[in-house]
Amino acid sequence: MTLSGAQIREKFISYFRDKRAHLHLQSSSLIPDNPTLLLTSAGMVQFVPIFLGNAPPTSPPRVVTVQKCARAGGKDSDIENIGRTSRHHSFFEMLGNFSFGDYFKKEVIPWAWELVTKDFGMEPERLYVTIFKGDDEVPADEEAFDIWHKVVGVPKERIFRMSRKDNFWGPPGPTGPCGPCSEIYYDRGPQYGCSDDPGQCGIGICECDRYMEFWNLVFMELFKDENGKFTPLANKNVDTGSGLDRVAMIKQGKNNTFETDLLFPILQEVSRIAGVEYKGGIVRNRPHTPDEKKDSYLKIIADHARCITFLIADGVRTSNVGRGYVLRFITRRAARFGRLLGIEKPFLHNLVPIVVRIYGDTYPELKENDKLIAQAIKEEEERFARTIDRGMIILDELLKKDGATIDGAEAFNLYATYGFPIELTREIAEEHGKSVEMEGFARAKKEHEEVSSVSKFNVVITGEEALGKVQKEHGPTNFIGYHDTTGSGNVLAILKNGQFVSEAEEGDEVDLILDKTPFYAESGGQLGDIGYFSNDDCKLQVLDTKKHEGLHVHRVRVQAGAVKEGSSLKASVDSDRRNLTVLHHSTAHIFHSAVRERLGKHVVQAGSQVGPNAMRFDFSFERQPTSEELNDIERQMNEWVQENARVETNELPLEEAKRTGAIAMFGEKYGDRVRVVQMGDFSLEFCGGTHVSSTGQIGLTKIISEGSIASGVRRVEVLSGPRAWNFISEQINYLSQATKKLRTKPSELVGQIDRLQQELDAREKQNQELQERLALAKASELLANVESVGNIKLVIAQVEDVSSDGLKALATAIRDKGENFVVLVGTALAPDKVSLACAVAPALTKKGFHAGNIVKEVATICGGSGGGRPELAQAGGKDPGKLSEALSQGRKKVTEVAGNGGHQ
Repeated sequence: MTLSGAQIREKFISYFRDKRAHLHLQSSSLIPDNPTLLLTSAGMVQFVPIFLGNAPPTSPPRVVTVQKCARAGGKDSDIENIGRTSRHHSFFEMLGNFSFGDYFKKEVIPWAWELVTKDFGMEPERLYVTIFKGDDEVPADEEAFDIWHKVVGVPKERIFRMSRKDNFWGPPGPTGPCGPCSEIYYDRGPQYGCSDDPGQCGIGICECDRYMEFWNLVFMELFKDENGKFTPLANKNVDTGSGLDRVAMIKQGKNNTFETDLLFPILQEVSRIAGVEYKGGIVRNRPHTPDEKKDSYLKIIADHARCITFLIADGVRTSNVGRGYVLRFITRRAARFGRLLGIEKPFLHNLVPIVVRIYGDTYPELKENDKLIAQAIKEEEERFARTIDRGMIILDELLKKDGATIDGAEAFNLYATYGFPIELTREIAEEHGKSVEMEGFARAKKEHEEVSSVSKFNVVITGEEALGKVQKEHGPTNFIGYHDTTGSGNVLAILKNGQFVSEAEEGDEVDLILDKTPFYAESGGQLGDIGYFSNDDCKLQVLDTKKHEGLHVHRVRVQAGAVKEGSSLKASVDSDRRNLTVLHHSTAHIFHSAVRERLGKHVVQAGSQVGPNAMRFDFSFERQPTSEELNDIERQMNEWVQENARVETNELPLEEAKRTGAIAMFGEKYGDRVRVVQMGDFSLEFCGGTHVSSTGQIGLTKIISEGSIASGVRRVEVLSGPRAWNFISEQINYLSQATKKLRTKPSELVGQIDRLQQELDAREKQNQELQERLALAKASELLANVESVGNIKLVIAQVEDVSSDGLKALATAIRDKGENFVVLVGTALAPDKVSLACAVAPALTKKGFHAGNIVKEVATICGGSGGGRPELAQAGGKDPGKLSEALSQGRKKVTEVAGNGGHQ
């Protein structure tokens, strides 16, 4: 019985939903709710809070899912095996059923066997199972053995006992739930084996493709405590996972998962685009023949095209960090393998319709975003295409150098300058038997970040070791500044240049840590507070407040007296500055909601900075928003401000906060408890910043700029409250001055400027035509001094009072006097500016004369550069004193080319 991928998916769901009363839940996003995870890499990810006891079970407490998974980055990545084995992928679907304290082994093992043999129609005699064999800490899973053998009827000789490495799950951390696994294998036949010797080919002996593991049953029945002791769980859970691609390969009788109906149409389209035939067949080892290598490249591209399509559909956008970097890496990796197949132009975006055709009915987000997905992929392909050729030349030069290692700094240059992901450089190096010196890469990257980072302009926290001691001894700072901008606290430590000191005197600049403070420490994009500390003995100016772990570190300058460790200080935050910062931080939340409302839910925050002067917000978006879109966003923001919606902040346990649906920033560190800020019914986010109590307090918001800061990342700057009013007032004042100058009304200002611009353009055109006529008047004089170099007529001269455009017109006019003219003319436009023009008759360009090459070489003598087409080119320079020498070099160059028969 042959089954399609869609049929297998439906049979799995219906078996557990209809026959076993499971709740069917849709796949969660590839962007997990858990901020500690890069991508959703397993079916159980969305249920981790339930397994850990941090969330209540579903109702009923048994669930079936088909989960989208991606393993293309981090320790779970199978990237190096994709296309080189029969079963590894960057994206896959995981069929899974789960029990949260409900059924256990005696139910799920017979169910699994029934589904596999009856519904999927796999032959019982070709199935094998594994169980945990036990060790010094955990006994063997005899319960599973007995069920498989005595209840299901699997012969003893087809039940294999495996070690903890193979058949034991968890815990996810040092402590937590865990338990033994039981896996089901399918014997695909001896033709897929690595040896005819049973002692060398078998389950637990080798990793060839004969015995294919396709379903793993995890039994969470134990808890590992901090002492390493395992004890039984009161509520036992089940977590199973079966790869849809693998089941499809078995049920469709294919050599590998790439030949199933889930991937083969994509592979066929790549084959058509490349003009390369897919050979197929069984590959027992790494691909090594030319045909096997080409097949491997086709598989890699097909796999990666599917993965990037799903990633973009779920909101991932290319960047140089996090999951955006994973997307960029696999996109560029696929593009590179396309080049190895001879595909020079962007092509991956053309595969999106094939992916949508296969998966769109199951995952409607693909159909809804198909054009956006294709456009995002095409733009990334085009970015890489602009640099890959030059990057490959440099990488080839590195590979030709002696030694088995590529210098890490040079590998970083490829990454920073030519967009080569380091993983791609390492992979190509390995293909040539070399490695990359990663420590050097890390150093170069760190140095680059230190030089390019804006943090170098901020106050830098020193003395991490000392701060660690303060944290360990006193715990985190008690922040009282959500509601108060004044207060008092005791000095726990004073650091000067990273070292503990007992006191600081007038003029000293030190770091101060108190037991409690109203000063907000920079975090979450909000700048730190400034203000003053004081007591009867001293006055301190707070220059900035930073965060180190849980400590608020105040950078202070002692203005009077002396401050001592242990002394009590009155704190006073600059409340005007704080209030302006509060307005802008609340505005950031409103903008985030408005931009997602107008441009799409796939838009995600990529960074922000909020302070007293403005709100800066970075977000992922693949194109420049239109003026209409920005106006709509601004209009929506001000409507929400005018609603005067209530702003509520609640502190919740992390897992409970996730269940509210609040937006969390990937990469942010969250503790056991987090603050969730809700504004009306339009914004819900994790945020530890300070905010207004109602949106009406913001008063007004105004977007003042928008632009690109990186590939696929846009930045807006927004003003709020008094800053917005002041900005609008200034703009109205500028408008008033402009209308008075131009003697027109504000409504007619643009039309007046257009008319003036047209008049200016017309006069500039007249001036240019006059300059050209003046230049052409010199043509007859120059023709009188034409030189002959063999059959070539050469005109080389320095002319006066000619513009750059006039110079070009002059060179063109003289060149067109015959079929064998070469013209090189130059002029000094200013004391530090030279212009050169070279024109070559079309007949001579066919013989190897190239105006661009001639003028480029000549310009270097004048300290400049340039180039152009073979028949006409221009260049500039900075040293008029070298113009005569440059023209002489031009004469020499033309003579040399003529002597070489026209070869430059």
